[in-house]
Amino acid sequence: MSMSVLKKPFGVYFLAILFLLAPIGNVFISFAGSGVENWYDSGVFGPFLQTIPAMDWIWLGLLFLTGILLFRPHKLSWSVAIFTLILILCINAYRLYHVDTNSIDPVFFKIFSLLAIICTVSVLVISFYFRFPYLDRRASWLTNTRRVDIRTSVVCAGQKAITESLSKTGSRISFEQPGSFRKNEIVVLKFPEISPIEVKAKVVENLDSGARVEFEELDGQFRQDLGRWLKSRGQSE
Repeated sequence: MSMSVLKKPFGVYFLAILFLLAPIGNVFISFAGSGVENWYDSGVFGPFLQTIPAMDWIWLGLLFLTGILLFRPHKLSWSVAIFTLILILCINAYRLYHVDTNSIDPVFFKIFSLLAIICTVSVLVISFYFRFPYLDRRASWLTNTRRVDIRTSVVCAGQKAITESLSKTGSRISFEQPGSFRKNEIVVLKFPEISPIEVKAKVVENLDSGARVEFEELDGQFRQDLGRWLKSRGQSE
């Protein structure tokens, strides 16, 4: 499957923008709630920044990092973003119950700490987007896998089909007749034009006229045959 097929996860992008803006907003709201007049003057704002504890800078920095990570639709970056949000949630939960030592009014700060927790939990919406067609779960954890939009014949569990895209990790195939495959079902594929070797694949999504499959431990000979076949058509893995 080519990356152009993936839909834009606008819900995640919206959250990413909020998390990028949240650190600045949190600082401004905290200063505004301190009861100090003219806190925005340079002579007051600078000393105020120096009073922010190191732990606060850590979770604010993690919040900003989360926003950056969510802008990249990749399973590694989103997984790291989930981890950082859980960490932020724990920090805010701790500060919510140990706020009396803070110089800012406890009641005021508890309200915004609670809002921070609610906002952090709300990013779990990315779990909804952590799937096709918003995220390519066939991609490698550390590198991007190149998808080639190319058509070739394939026999899937005895049914004739055509590939819509192909890579070293999987394929998107269309059937001549509607298939009845189940998600996570293991099927046997054979690509007559590519290699005589059969390969096993897992169905990761059932489509109206086909399926997306992920290869299971490709045979070394098939991988070589696939590479040679793609190169013969001016493509690369």
